[in-house]
Amino acid sequence: MFGLEVSTLAIAFGALVIGGIAKGITGIGLPIISIAILVNFLPPTLCIAIVVIPILVTNFWQAVTSTSILVPIKRFWPTILCFITALIIGARLLVGLDAQVLYAILGVSVLIFSASNLFRPRARAIKPATERWLGPLAGVAGGLLGGISTIWGPPLMMFLMSLHLKKDEWVRSVGLIWFAGAVPLTLAFWANGILNGQTLPLSIAACVPGMIGILIGERIRGWINQDTFRKVMLSLLFLIGLNLIRRALFQ
Repeated sequence: MFGLEVSTLAIAFGALVIGGIAKGITGIGLPIISIAILVNFLPPTLCIAIVVIPILVTNFWQAVTSTSILVPIKRFWPTILCFITALIIGARLLVGLDAQVLYAILGVSVLIFSASNLFRPRARAIKPATERWLGPLAGVAGGLLGGISTIWGPPLMMFLMSLHLKKDEWVRSVGLIWFAGAVPLTLAFWANGILNGQTLPLSIAACVPGMIGILIGERIRGWINQDTFRKVMLSLLFLIGLNLIRRALFQ
């Protein structure tokens, strides 16, 4: 089926369920976790192709479920607009930048942010006036980095973490912003051939285990209190920072 052995399909199914569970709990993590497992059994480009449509579908799901999607749209539309614009510009104009330098700068910034917030649990949320300019700035930073390296999450995550959103509001907002980025990313993968007539059916089928994982993760998220959720997110952001520095030093 899909040109793969049954055992490989079973591994892919499990990897996507695990990635989906992480995303259901925290709002992020499906591609990172799934690809980290799949790359041990399949070519990297095929691993990327497999998760493209699940990224699109799961982010859309998280954006539109729970409460009205109009709430995060009204609040974060400037961030989303700047994000998409910068994503397109970054992909077209900034490909010559040294990705390792960017990884190092971003990794150190993420580590400082996550560590300082982990050790300052009572830090106040940023003020609305600050949010009005910081949101678009985070959108530009995330979009440029996403266009260069496909890694747009950390700047946007740091911005959203600074707002002290409730866990369901966090997941819904991340889903909306990530979906906005996933649309041009999917088109780019189709244009460069990673997603094609052969890999598209497999990527569509991969939505099933991804959504199973999402639904399991959402149940788990319901059992976690707000303070624990915040610590989990900051710890995850800290690990992302360490991984970015690793990529800068050893890639």
